[in-house]
Amino acid sequence: MSERIPERGEIEPRNTWKLEDIYPTREAWEADYAEASRLLEAFPAYEGKLGDLNTLREALDAMTRINRLSGSLFTYARMKRDEDNRLSEYQALAERAQALMVRAGTAQSFGQPELLAQPAGYIEKAVQTPGFEDYRVLLEETERQRPHTLSAAEERLVAMTGDMGAAPDTIYSMLCDADMKFPAVPGEDGKPVELTHSSYIPLMMSRNRDVRRAAFTAMYETHKAYAATIPAIYGASVKGDVFYARAAKHESALKARLFPDAVPEAVYTSLIEAVHRHVDKLGQYMTRKGEQIGVSDMGMEDVYVPAVEGFDISLPFDEAYELMIDCLKPLGADYQAVLRQAREERWIDPFENAGKSAGAYSWGTYDSHPFVLMNYHPSLDSLLTIAHEMGHSMHSYYSNAAQPYTTAEYSLFVAEVASTINECLVLMELLERYADDKNAQAFLIAQLLENFRTTVFRQTMFAEFEREAHAMAERGEPLTAESLNAVYAALNAEYYPTVRQNELIAYEWMRIPHFYRAFYVYKYATGFSAAMALAGAIRREGAPAVERYRKFLSLGGSMHPIELLKVAGVDMSDPASVEAALGEFDRLVDRYLELTK
Repeated sequence: MSERIPERGEIEPRNTWKLEDIYPTREAWEADYAEASRLLEAFPAYEGKLGDLNTLREALDAMTRINRLSGSLFTYARMKRDEDNRLSEYQALAERAQALMVRAGTAQSFGQPELLAQPAGYIEKAVQTPGFEDYRVLLEETERQRPHTLSAAEERLVAMTGDMGAAPDTIYSMLCDADMKFPAVPGEDGKPVELTHSSYIPLMMSRNRDVRRAAFTAMYETHKAYAATIPAIYGASVKGDVFYARAAKHESALKARLFPDAVPEAVYTSLIEAVHRHVDKLGQYMTRKGEQIGVSDMGMEDVYVPAVEGFDISLPFDEAYELMIDCLKPLGADYQAVLRQAREERWIDPFENAGKSAGAYSWGTYDSHPFVLMNYHPSLDSLLTIAHEMGHSMHSYYSNAAQPYTTAEYSLFVAEVASTINECLVLMELLERYADDKNAQAFLIAQLLENFRTTVFRQTMFAEFEREAHAMAERGEPLTAESLNAVYAALNAEYYPTVRQNELIAYEWMRIPHFYRAFYVYKYATGFSAAMALAGAIRREGAPAVERYRKFLSLGGSMHPIELLKVAGVDMSDPASVEAALGEFDRLVDRYLELTK
């Protein structure tokens, strides 16, 4: 029989997150929903009156309250849905919360055009007026948005499309997390085990090639069965991105997505160019890895196998969590204390259950502590995953404590820095602890190289795929399984020049949920590059680097992301920052080749 995945009710309560910290009861959720609805009904009364500073302040306060409420409502509903995607109760709750957010966006849509229609200098005057301190960034961003702002009627119409715009992501999530069924596959002992999105990578790490091939084939044959449906869903998502970009008078969907962060397109393109310069070094690493795992024809079904045997860090969750805390000692005793508080107070939902969303994330609200969802399997990889997600959570914790609601939320561009620094610090500490163990050194360096492979090379490949998919849509070309598979297969061959290409790998793009948040994944690569630099500085310099980094954590979204990272000590507008990280990758490969001769 297959190893059974437990139902939600079979998980110990201490091993589930405590969403009651957001809403203790369904009645509390409904009360906030009713308040947000009342505020929304009253909000249109401000239209046409924003030329008066007192009224503008009242409108901004009302808008903030609406957004704060709707954010809490949506976050709670989605996290409840993620506990078990099969439950229609929370599917419905999430849909109500999503619809409320669309209504909020629609109701507020007159604000930006009306502000920009005021006499010259009005926004600057508001910024300088006492009482508007919390709205400085919002008002300055409104001015920066001037070239991309439509009339009030047009903005309202665009805002009303919010539900439609979110539909591809919702449909894809329901298909993959609730409806898609995978066959059982042979486990290590030959007995069938259940294949899921969460169990796939652990199966792909098996040293038994038959296990890997079975999991690989089952995963992509299942997606291949949806070769009409998933491209249609993704095509709708891409066309939506193109529509919103053109509606806002951006030159492309890519530029539209970079604009909110004030990130030049050159940062995106130079990342891709830099990574291409180092794919040969990745090829050297993959060739050695194939030799180590005993395959003469290393294929895509082999890339996740740990190449170094005889060492691993495979711990129960609580032991892994304590090890993580110990490795993060350089960030301060108070930082460690909050990490312990997170476990004790049930911020974390660590284990897989039937119907639970795959993967891992950190989320929460301004009015609650952060929460972490993951699907823990005892391994170094899962240890690094919890370090990663707690990095996000600690960023939110410090940002929310130091910033008003209006500037607490930080950009995804910087989010991946805080998470990846934790991973880097854990690995750097473990490398030091096992300095006299050649095998452990090889194992841990291999993990760093895998982080580079999956976070810099793989995510940049995804970024290049997204860029081409959107360019195809902008040229009016069809987005079909055939066309998208061809793009993905060609990129995969380019990024893995020494690895045999299995034809099923062309379907891999179909299982990547991040593609429904367009042009997001490149931030993993830039974030990893920044994190490598900052983690190294923290280990070398100690207190001064920690002080810079902790200041960065507390700044939230009060500055543009590239400026925030300059505070931390790295300039991501300079291509040399990514090149420096890739130079470290080259050195690590050389060290690894030496250790594994």
